[in-house]
Amino acid sequence: MADLGKKYCVNCLADVTNLRIRCAECQDIELCPECFSAGAEIGNHRRWHGYQQVDGGRFSLWGPEAEGGWTSREEQSLLDAIEQYGFGNWVRFSNESISMRL
Repeated sequence: MADLGKKYCVNCLADVTNLRIRCAECQDIELCPECFSAGAEIGNHRRWHGYQQVDGGRFSLWGPEAEGGWTSREEQSLLDAIEQYGFGNWVRFSNESISMRL
């Protein structure tokens, strides 16, 4: 029996709970990054279909979180702040960051 809350790649059955690629055109098609990169096609799903990345913000981009690594959600927050306040405007960014945590 599958663990509740866990997600699995429909192609290779790898655990994709933290990061998966969801087809925007086919229902119930979620792939691991490896199968997506290899162009896996299952049933009516084709590799050229639109897609979206689903990670819940838990996928670590820069090393393990336990060692101070960043999650994809934290990376996206940084990029959003740079876009909004401009690169190098760290005072406004830090003030916004502090207010977001409160």
